[in-house]
Amino acid sequence: MEKQKDDFRKSLNSVQNWPQGARDDFVLHALDCSAIVAITDTRGRILSVNSRFEEISGYTREELIGNDHRMLRSKQHDKKFFRQMYRTIASGNVWHGEICNRRQDGSLYWVDTTIVPHVSDNGKVTSYVAIRFDITDRKQAENHLKSSRKKLQKVVNTDFLTKISNRLHFSHILRKTLRASTASHICLALLDVDTFKTINDTSGHDSGDRLLRKVAEKLQAFENDNCFIARIGGDEFAVLMTGETPSLFETVLLDILKQMRFSLRNRTVTHACTVSIGYVCVPLSGAREKTLLKCADLALYAAKTGGRNRVREYHPAMEEKLDLAARLRRRVQTGLRDQSITVFYQPIFSLSVPGRISFEALLHWDHPQHKVLSPQYFPEVFEDHSLTMTLNTFVTHRVMEDMSRLREQNVRFERIAINITSCDFENTDFFRKLDSLADDMNVPLNSLALEITENIFSRPHHQQVERELDTLHRKGVQISLDDFGTGFASLTHLKTITFDYVKINRAFVSGLERHGTDAAIIRGVIDIVHSLGRKVVAEGIRSASQVRALLEMECDFVQGDFLCEAVPVMDIPAALEKIRYKALL
Repeated sequence: MEKQKDDFRKSLNSVQNWPQGARDDFVLHALDCSAIVAITDTRGRILSVNSRFEEISGYTREELIGNDHRMLRSKQHDKKFFRQMYRTIASGNVWHGEICNRRQDGSLYWVDTTIVPHVSDNGKVTSYVAIRFDITDRKQAENHLKSSRKKLQKVVNTDFLTKISNRLHFSHILRKTLRASTASHICLALLDVDTFKTINDTSGHDSGDRLLRKVAEKLQAFENDNCFIARIGGDEFAVLMTGETPSLFETVLLDILKQMRFSLRNRTVTHACTVSIGYVCVPLSGAREKTLLKCADLALYAAKTGGRNRVREYHPAMEEKLDLAARLRRRVQTGLRDQSITVFYQPIFSLSVPGRISFEALLHWDHPQHKVLSPQYFPEVFEDHSLTMTLNTFVTHRVMEDMSRLREQNVRFERIAINITSCDFENTDFFRKLDSLADDMNVPLNSLALEITENIFSRPHHQQVERELDTLHRKGVQISLDDFGTGFASLTHLKTITFDYVKINRAFVSGLERHGTDAAIIRGVIDIVHSLGRKVVAEGIRSASQVRALLEMECDFVQGDFLCEAVPVMDIPAALEKIRYKALL
């Protein structure tokens, strides 16, 4: 290294020792070989160029000299750029920067440019020497890299299915809006596709994907500088708006709601599609990201539980209701631990064979502030699928334990019915576990009945559920269609689903004596079910006259508080003694 330094010093000293003219000529020659050089006057008129300037510009020396240097402008730089450059060199200072020029053939090239003013003895600038180096290849590489980065950024920020912004981009825009927007108000709306799961599960994932793409396409029509649209996951979309007039936000959302009512057709069926929208609108100055998301989510939940296909604005009462539900769920979990939640049994009486009795297992809660409560008094608990499954598992275990207690008490019964919810079918092992548990506890499967509502068969994998039910049925478990005549009831189910009983909802039984329509419906259901070789249970009996009317219609079984209220397992013998002779008139 020291030797190289010594050699360089010697070479430099050698050049410096040359005569002045020879040294100047050599420096100019070296510069001419490596750089693009031009001299202009103070007005920008070209006075001199070297051969490399001719090569890169495509102009001859004769075409360049005498012309204004502006002939090379590419329009890639604005007036401010050149104004700053001229201000620098006109004051006698050296300017350095990168300039894009245009060749004679119209193509562009980039040069790293240093402009050195020549200042006379009296301090006036008389001309400029511009020394340039071709950096076109480097700039093209940089532009390619920038373009690649932009493309990558677009991919990162775009939802692969719908081609609109994704959750990552939404979070970035939300934070940027909260930080930098000058609008007075901000509105965050969350949109959930009501029919997505049904379409996805009944018509296939291709139909579900097509639905999401169509929703995204319709939403994009609303996107502008003050309205940002994104898919933030699954069938959920976000609409972020800013503005000065909060009342206009709901107008836009109502228009979105209207546009989202459309039909999706496939080869076999046409689906009616709707959405639910929840939103929050607040002054932007006090808005916080987490609070906005939480409030919009609560409003969306209210829209969905309120019937769907609607818009709901956040209100603090929604949060209070959610907190109440959360506290209620915690109390129920405590009730499971301290055994204040237990199982009661209500008899189901045969009208054709007196003394033939089955039971329905019903969850009851010995509430610390109230009397014993049935599930209808704490429905919020069953919005938590995990807790619902825990409760249903608890009931199943308790029923199988109580069967041995009933035998010890010499209570003769045919079956105990357990209510099964749609949550149970989210666990694909439900049927296998039920079979295994009965075997472990020495409970014959023909002493069990499952009461199911028909909405189970509108859920995903309903065909698998039907097959599993059929398997249990062949092993002796009886199947009862509960709440028949309400909700998702369909006569098609009587034809396609394996069942033993149809349970007529109490809403029809309560109007039996007052409304001829209810009586006609009950009579019609009984006739249809009997024609299929199955039995009918009427629940919610409140009077002897209802029992007599059902007897006349040849209803098979009855159940209700008039006959016998639900009681703990230990109280069943005494309860049966009270009603054995007087109830079945």
